[in-house]
Amino acid sequence: MDFLNLAFSFPTAVFTTLLLVVILFWLITLVGFADIDMFESDLDIDADAAQTSSVSSWFNLGFGGVPITVSLSLIVMTSWLISIYAHKLFAHLLGDGILFYLFGMLMLLASLLVALPLAAIITKPLQRFFTSAETSKSTDLIGLECIVVTGKVTSTFGQARVQFQGTEQLIQVRSNDNEPFSSGDTAVLLEHLKEQHCYTITRKPW
Repeated sequence: MDFLNLAFSFPTAVFTTLLLVVILFWLITLVGFADIDMFESDLDIDADAAQTSSVSSWFNLGFGGVPITVSLSLIVMTSWLISIYAHKLFAHLLGDGILFYLFGMLMLLASLLVALPLAAIITKPLQRFFTSAETSKSTDLIGLECIVVTGKVTSTFGQARVQFQGTEQLIQVRSNDNEPFSSGDTAVLLEHLKEQHCYTITRKPW
């Protein structure tokens, strides 16, 4: 009960809420109704603007090569852990009234600032996994069969598994609206969309 009271009271409650959102997202992803790279294309478009390119470049210094959903999840989790311990150790400094919220906001900011470099360190070992997966996303895979793993595949969403050089790869796939696919369907990789980091798929012709 002490832990729950700590987790769901201000200021830690802010990160607890974000952590619950992250957990919900990954549960939906496991079921197949969300895409681990669903925000990547939006980030690439925003990076073309002058105001966001510097932010994107700074973010890539520590988290480059790892999907933004993974990076943000690690930042939220690390911030939450730091906030939990900071709240427990320094709760007596929060005071009452407006000072309670003032020092609470400072604690939140401090937890986030400390969590950013720690989360970047945690992501370093993960980058090789995503880099190796990206390396295989080339014309070498065109013509191979794949199995759809998401609940559906549309022109903007979908994932499939493909066997390549003895290993199973999880790749992003897209399809035309007139070719509906569902989980478990077998398809053929038709074209590699380099800018979108995905493949178009079609029905097997045999």
